[in-house]
Amino acid sequence: MLEIRPWLGEDFDEVFELLDTRSRAVFGVSEQQPAYVRQDLEVPGTDSWVARRGDRVVGHASLREDQDASITAVDVEAGDVLLSALELRARERGFDRVAITAVPQDEPLYELVQQRGLSLDREVWRMWRTIDGELPEPEWSDDVAVRGYTDSDGERVHALLDAAYSGWDESYVTLSHKGWLAFMTQHDEFDPALWFLAEHDDELVACALYWKEHRSNGWVKDIVVSESMRGRGLGKALLQHGLHAYAARGAQRVGLKVDSSNPTGAPQLYARVGFVTDRRYGIWTHTL
Repeated sequence: MLEIRPWLGEDFDEVFELLDTRSRAVFGVSEQQPAYVRQDLEVPGTDSWVARRGDRVVGHASLREDQDASITAVDVEAGDVLLSALELRARERGFDRVAITAVPQDEPLYELVQQRGLSLDREVWRMWRTIDGELPEPEWSDDVAVRGYTDSDGERVHALLDAAYSGWDESYVTLSHKGWLAFMTQHDEFDPALWFLAEHDDELVACALYWKEHRSNGWVKDIVVSESMRGRGLGKALLQHGLHAYAARGAQRVGLKVDSSNPTGAPQLYARVGFVTDRRYGIWTHTL
């Protein structure tokens, strides 16, 4: 018999084992890290559930305040029950949609989103660049100053990200500042030394936010440039600046995810700088 209930802290080990096992089954290698999984589950504004069959956890789902959801299940039945719980809670919270990331290799979830009539909205590409050989030096405009991040920059960085993404992504949902800080800074992946801010006349006009290197891999979390400063090479310079920072730390490659429909030219920029796509994720949405 299938039982579903809200996630509790005591479920963490079993939930992590489920995520780790499914990651290996879908991709051939585990991409889960306990610290990051725990942080993701505990972000303010996140609802989570577990599905049990007997004494075994067979599914997990979460719903964030930005209306993004995730489902991990061993079969379609478990996923279907979790999706119903997600949709009910999303309506209670006044959301107008839910968005779920799925890949064909995850057969139970991929079958579920199609059976339930979700629409394929767009693709997100995962890309990697190896750090080898001599790296090009970033080129900065004389009127732009680049510096590191401090705690007092949080609200300005958050506002810049919101303005940049909402400017082209109609489905973008802003997080509360408390939720954004928790998601972005209150975990082991955050290292302020890897966050770089670009200013013009003391105004924040661009930023590049990188996660701490892990297993010789770096990760680009966000690179955004204000609309008024695009076309001046700021994004490319910030990307190259980050590659140099990772090289100094001994990282061997750097990865990122980018929305393939991003009209700012980000996918093309990453390709020109040497990033290569190795995986495509579908973003499936259900309007409530």
